[in-house]
Amino acid sequence: MAKSIQFKAGDLLFRRGDASDCVFWVRHGEIEVLRENGDNAILIGHVRGGEWLGEMGVIEGRGRSATARAVSDGAAEVLTPQEFLDRVSRDASLARGLIQRLSIRLRTIEDKIAGDLLLSTREAELAENGAPSSEALPNDNERILLTAGSDSLRSRIGPSPIQVGQLPFVVGRLPINGEAPPPRSPDLSIDDQPPFRLSRDHFMISRSQGRLLVSDLGSTLGTVVNGQPIGHDFMRDTALLNHGENRVVAGGWGSPFEFIVSIG
Repeated sequence: MAKSIQFKAGDLLFRRGDASDCVFWVRHGEIEVLRENGDNAILIGHVRGGEWLGEMGVIEGRGRSATARAVSDGAAEVLTPQEFLDRVSRDASLARGLIQRLSIRLRTIEDKIAGDLLLSTREAELAENGAPSSEALPNDNERILLTAGSDSLRSRIGPSPIQVGQLPFVVGRLPINGEAPPPRSPDLSIDDQPPFRLSRDHFMISRSQGRLLVSDLGSTLGTVVNGQPIGHDFMRDTALLNHGENRVVAGGWGSPFEFIVSIG
C-alpha cells in the first residue's frame, strides 16, 4: 500500500546521486527539479499536482540524476519500485505513457541513424557527380524557422531566421578541444563554454504521425517547450509544436539558448 507524505516549501525529496528507491505521485503542490552544473544549481523544470517524479530512475535501475525540492507545501504518494510496477500493470493509461516514451526514445535513435545514412548518401553523391541530392522540405505547405529568442543566442547564430530544410533537424553544441564529437553532427552547432548549458546533441525537431514535435536527446539539463520541461528527469521526452510561434529553451529555465520555432 503506497504511503502518503506531506511536504513543505524548501523540503528536499531527494538529491542527485541518491538511490532510486521510490516513485512519487504528486497530489498537489509544486516541486522544482535541479541539476548541479559546476558550482551552480540549474533549475530544469517543475513537477506539479497529477504528475510523476522519479519514475525513470526506478525503471532504469540507476541513481537519481537530479535534485528535487519543494517550492510550495503539498502532498504526494510514495510508491516502492514494486508498488509502482504493480500500478503500471493495473493502469492502462500509465503503462501506455511509459511505453510511448520508450518507443519515442527508440524512434529518436532510429531517426538519428537514418539522418546519418541520408547524410552519407548525399556526401557519396557529391563525391561521385558533384551534384547534391534533393532535400525534402518538412511539408509542401509548411515552413519551419528557427530564430534566436535571446540576445545571447542572437550573438551566436545571428538575427536572421534559419530555415529547417530537412527533418529530423538536430540542435547541439560545438565540441571543445579534446572532446569527442556527438554520434551525429547537429544540423545547427552552437558555441558554448563551461559550465555548459547546451549538450552536444541537445534536441531534435521531427515529425511523428503527421505532427511536428521536439524531442530532448538525453541532454544533461533538459529542454523546455512552451513552458513544459521534457527530458530524462520528467515524465516525457517530447512535446508537440503548435502552429505559429513556439518557445524552446535548451538547458533549463533561464538558459541563454532560447529559440523561437515558427511553424507556418
